[in-house]
Amino acid sequence: MPPGGGELGSRRVEYVVLVPGDQGRWVGVVFSTLGAGDPEGEIADLFVELFDAMMSTYRWSRS
Repeated sequence: MPPGGGELGSRRVEYVVLVPGDQGRWVGVVFSTLGAGDPEGEIADLFVELFDAMMSTYRWSRS
């Protein structure tokens, strides 16, 4: 909790992806940020943009 009590809002982004070759399995990747205490603020926007950029490189690899 923040000083003085109460709750802080957060911004959450979720990606849910079907596992290739397995119709019954899914992978979820979740990101949350408080930003600078404003989940709709410029810093939160930048963090979400960074997470989206990282997820755009997400690839499956069979070892």
